[in-house]
Amino acid sequence: PHMSLNGPLGMRKKVAWSKPILVGDVKAIAHLVGGTINDVLVTATAGSVRQYLLGRGDDVDGLVIHATVPVNLRAAGEDIELGNRFGLVYPALPIGVAEPLGRLHAVKEQMDTLKGSSEALMAIGVLEIMGRIPGPLERAALDLYTSKSTMVLTNVPGPRTALYYAGSPLRRIIAWAPPSGSLSMSVSIYSYAGEVTIGVAADAGVIPDPQHIVDGFHAELDALAQAVPAAVKGDTGHRSARPGAGHCLLTPATCCAAACRSDEHLGQVRHHRPRGRTAELQIMRNITPAQNGQA
Repeated sequence: PHMSLNGPLGMRKKVAWSKPILVGDVKAIAHLVGGTINDVLVTATAGSVRQYLLGRGDDVDGLVIHATVPVNLRAAGEDIELGNRFGLVYPALPIGVAEPLGRLHAVKEQMDTLKGSSEALMAIGVLEIMGRIPGPLERAALDLYTSKSTMVLTNVPGPRTALYYAGSPLRRIIAWAPPSGSLSMSVSIYSYAGEVTIGVAADAGVIPDPQHIVDGFHAELDALAQAVPAAVKGDTGHRSARPGAGHCLLTPATCCAAACRSDEHLGQVRHHRPRGRTAELQIMRNITPAQNGQA
């Protein structure tokens, strides 16, 4: 569909990333709805894209977009060998669903369906064939594949405990998946040592402000953290009489929504609002070692 995420791509790219989000906070939301951590993170991503499109003046009523999602096809415990072994699936992101819980249920249903499908296995076969055909045909096939989606979305579980290099701890890992073909944006979710970080890579001409999408992710996670307990336990004994007040599942270090009115967060400094960073990258092509100062 025509929207602010589509447009001709250029040379300049921008990236943005979040402050860490505690995995335990996300898990608490997922546990109450019988979903997975991935369900919650994908829901927050869909919500942040929705808010971004609304901010750009796009009509999102009933809008559904598809994401290209790489799926690991290696068996658990399989010896790691060089090379890629992943398929692709194209889940529908319910951008048109305004209510956070309704969006979460739609995402969960979609993900449950994909888990039982053979779409990823079929995709890896197609990708292997594409790698063997002549260049012009390969590019045409790639364009066909990328036309099925609007963005790349990847969620990679990293090491659960901290890694060390020369005795020093590796504090954070941030990932940016390269957008494929004519896609303008990728959202990369990476978990490491009990924390999750969001990285957004975008074409600067199409999406000049990717930090807004990162900020929207935090706000959508906050909205879920407040909506889920109320839906599961009801209002009795769970919300105070003050309008908007209630229980928020997120710790103050993770919660960032300026609109959060939870009892346990009111009166605290405005939740250590996580602000990511934006960096601009200029793609440089055809630079020989001599031109690059032998770097």
